[in-house]
Amino acid sequence: MNLTKHQKNNVLFALFLALSIGAIDTFLHWRRNYQSPSSVMARCLCLWQPDQMAETDNLPTLIHQLDSPSPADRWTAATILSRTGCQQAVPFLIRAMADDRGTGRTCIMAQSLGILSDSRAVPALTKALNHPSNEDLRVCAAAALGRICDTRAIEPLIEGFRANRISFSALKALGQIGSPHAEVFLKSIVQNSPRSMDVVIARDALQDINTRRKHNDSHYLQSLLNTTRGQRRRWIVELLARNGQIEVIEILAKLLGDDSEEAEIRGIAAAGLVLRGHNSFASLHKLAASQSRQTHDLAQAAIVRIEMNTTTAKTSLLTHRSKCYSL
Repeated sequence: MNLTKHQKNNVLFALFLALSIGAIDTFLHWRRNYQSPSSVMARCLCLWQPDQMAETDNLPTLIHQLDSPSPADRWTAATILSRTGCQQAVPFLIRAMADDRGTGRTCIMAQSLGILSDSRAVPALTKALNHPSNEDLRVCAAAALGRICDTRAIEPLIEGFRANRISFSALKALGQIGSPHAEVFLKSIVQNSPRSMDVVIARDALQDINTRRKHNDSHYLQSLLNTTRGQRRRWIVELLARNGQIEVIEILAKLLGDDSEEAEIRGIAAAGLVLRGHNSFASLHKLAASQSRQTHDLAQAAIVRIEMNTTTAKTSLLTHRSKCYSL
């Protein structure tokens, strides 16, 4: 059957439309799973508990994908590896970040290293602060160093700011890292900088240092939750989740049970409840009885994690005792 040019164009357009709809549907399905609070909880626990390992069945494939000629494949692999808390990927992400063919890919690698918060990445990220042409990479590297909070990055960040290679991101990172040296420098910016925006960012960074100092003051952190949004709010929830205080359970349980909260906030709160072990059981069982399917599933996942941790701890203790008895 011979088709006219117009008919051929219609057929091609229909095929393109079908493929596009399928791709969008696949992406949305992946994003729902990828951004689920349960996946955020699992990633946080992998990063915060040294004995936890990310369950990444296709790790070799994802690592190989970091060298793909397709930018989209590289970005996707780096994102999945970091968001699952896969510390095994750190050396491969460092290597991929050093390969600067194209601008966006190396920035994604730096962001992923920041999410993993592994100090092994600090030398490579500080080197990236001096990249001669890739400004995106310099900005992302500074932000990643702020997340890792390693004091080795303070002087390179200050040097980068003074040389105008990095600006606001350097000041924000210094606030997250803290230390007296960073604080003195930020105060000098507030007092002496002729640029008003530098002064505003430096003041915010000094506030971050003060917040980190008060990370055990749950009432202070809770008050900040009511007035803070975006990435800084997620950071405050992380401080609450990791400070180990029993009285924070009520705050974290409220965040977990709020369906209007961001998935990342709820996942971080769930991870914080898991870290508190059996002390969280009463709150989690109450949330597991919720009419909300999302709240029920997340609370149930946290309960299962606590039970798994308890079983693992008992097994390790028995193994240790058997070894002692055999000596």
